[in-house]
Amino acid sequence: MNLWAIFLIGLTTGGLSCLAVQGGLLAGIIANEKEEELSTQEHDAHSRKAARREAYLQKLRSTEARMNPLASVQRVLAGFDWLPITMFLVAKLLSHVALGALLGALGSVITLSLGVRLTFQVFTALFMFATAMNLLEVHPIFRYVMFQPPRFLQRFIRNTARGKAMFTPAILGLLTVFIPCGVTQAMEVIAINTGNPVYGALIMGAFVLGTSPLFTLIGIATAKFSDLWNHRFLQVAAVALIFMTLYSLNGVFVVLNLPFSAQNIVRTIADFGKPPDWYGSAGALAAGNSVVPTTNGKQVVTISVTNNGYTPKEFTVKAGVPVELDLETNKVYTCASSFTFRTFNIFVQLKPTDSKILAFTPTEKGSFQFSCSMGMYTGMMHVI
Repeated sequence: MNLWAIFLIGLTTGGLSCLAVQGGLLAGIIANEKEEELSTQEHDAHSRKAARREAYLQKLRSTEARMNPLASVQRVLAGFDWLPITMFLVAKLLSHVALGALLGALGSVITLSLGVRLTFQVFTALFMFATAMNLLEVHPIFRYVMFQPPRFLQRFIRNTARGKAMFTPAILGLLTVFIPCGVTQAMEVIAINTGNPVYGALIMGAFVLGTSPLFTLIGIATAKFSDLWNHRFLQVAAVALIFMTLYSLNGVFVVLNLPFSAQNIVRTIADFGKPPDWYGSAGALAAGNSVVPTTNGKQVVTISVTNNGYTPKEFTVKAGVPVELDLETNKVYTCASSFTFRTFNIFVQLKPTDSKILAFTPTEKGSFQFSCSMGMYTGMMHVI
């Protein structure tokens, strides 16, 4: 299981996407604590004097921070109350692990079609784009596309966020399962595809652990840093989400083998002025590949499906001769197990350890792309 890859997704784009959707809950907890501290200070007779003293010390710290950044970081973390963040993240992890186990169990009896997966991926990409536009405050309309929990949960969140109970962060952490970001939903699909509750739980757990550092950072930022710093941080998150949107949409273009996918555009530019793969007196072979031998009237190609793609990634066959693709998986838990060859109307969902044979006959010459259902891993079949 490629849990490290899932963890890295959570650490990068997943964390940014989820932070934009769920980060307000954690920030609200910290902000309310700060507000209570300030309210308490207002009743202190020496509060004004203390405020002036704190402002003076802040200037000194700013000067020292420019000279010694490490000391500044240590000072920020010193005395920080870690309990709210810890309770929030632990509850968030437990709720998503339970969800992953449930989805993995359901995956053993249900399978999503290619059309549903692609529709979901487009929706996820558009959702991330709208999130980025909302963070950049491009137009008020993008506020309305943000996912909102049911009204009774909204009321509960508002009332609980003002509470002083120790378990308030834990309750809100549990509720994040009802506010999934786009990348979280993609992980949920992968959990379903495993068809195993243990693997589903591990996938969701690894992903949520990956998102934890960014949630910790926003909690510290809310408590210790200025509003300007938070604003700039969200701008960086928005730019990253835009790039992730383009990447997700390009994956759909790859699966559909559309001419304006990034891979096809690059390939067209690189092959400009060259003859097609099948051109030549003996059938020129693409990329120096040898023709798959014909045995008992058919061309048999064994493709090893791994967590990182397909091997061989390229092969050459003859037109008009039946082809058999022998797909083999061994503990594969990425989208590579969802094999798609749209030109020949092929879509098959392999189990983590599985073997399936796909038979078809290519009648046209050219290069035809196969991929996983998300367009992340690709390969090419050349027909001469």
